[in-house]
Amino acid sequence: MGMIKLPNDSIELFEKNYKEIFSSGELAEGKWGNAVADWACEYTGAGHALAVNSNGTGLFALLRILKQYRSKKKIFLQSNTMYGVRTIAISSGLELCGYVDCSLDYLMPTFDQVKDYVDRFDKPEEYVFLLTHIGGWVNPDIERIATLCKERGISLIEDCAHSLGSLLKGKHTGLFGDAGVYSLYATKAIPVGEGGIVVTNDDDLYEKTKKFAIYDRFDQELDVGLNIRMSEINALLSYSVLQKIDEIMEDKYLTASRLIAACEKSGIEYIDPTSNDQHSNLYKFILLSRSKDPVPYFDKITKRTSPVYDYALGKDVFGVSTRHICLPIWYGQSSVVTDEIVKELSEING
Repeated sequence: MGMIKLPNDSIELFEKNYKEIFSSGELAEGKWGNAVADWACEYTGAGHALAVNSNGTGLFALLRILKQYRSKKKIFLQSNTMYGVRTIAISSGLELCGYVDCSLDYLMPTFDQVKDYVDRFDKPEEYVFLLTHIGGWVNPDIERIATLCKERGISLIEDCAHSLGSLLKGKHTGLFGDAGVYSLYATKAIPVGEGGIVVTNDDDLYEKTKKFAIYDRFDQELDVGLNIRMSEINALLSYSVLQKIDEIMEDKYLTASRLIAACEKSGIEYIDPTSNDQHSNLYKFILLSRSKDPVPYFDKITKRTSPVYDYALGKDVFGVSTRHICLPIWYGQSSVVTDEIVKELSEING
């Protein structure tokens, strides 16, 4: 993780305020956690937001609440997502019933793939779909998928670990379904180290999640709960970095412009960060291969980072896990690193 850098202004804002946390004694449940939530509401347009200690705990809380209070019994995922999403789903107590396959274009399931999967359900109202937005892009069919889920009574929870700041038709992830959770983990597009933000327009779901996060120790009405609070130090650092989200993404788009030019010149297929009403946060810069054997082609590219993902939870009919790779793209990336990548791309078909 040596490549992870934070804006200087973020570091200065943190250094200016952290001593106040120590002097005030408010190490938890203070103003900075509220500041993160307020920022998220203003930035995304969400009706409610809650700062939590990770994307995973936020997702767990939502799923556990849906099981306990909305009579949900089963959950399904997409095949191209992190193994940890599977463990979260099972830990929630819901029955994991399977995986929707994903297409190669965006490494995510299409509307038709989701519809074909849910058409087999006898009681769709008992299900939760935990959908993951991949690589910094919004699922291009999320509006139709959300409508389908609503019509069938399926709860749609969005795993937005990759997609803070990503837009589809000007709308943020997390707000298409019942709720979503962003990640501030060290390697994510907007890196802090740890942390997550729950967003929702569902008043009841927000109130229950807020109580869940502190065991509901005050009202004592919920039967489930767990400490998933974000500490004040974590919240201050999160807030400091979130203030510079536009700067972080603008910097990454400058790098992306050079990578795109090199790909275009060499005829290399990539996922465009701004096509089809998308505005990716460029968590990843993804190259695709539709060859039956993409390995020899991809082996020519040595300047790369980890893919999303090199395994599948389901059958992976279209070979998503093997037909993509990712190029380095992070905030403050050295021009020397980008030069090396561009040189290598330019020589692919030369």
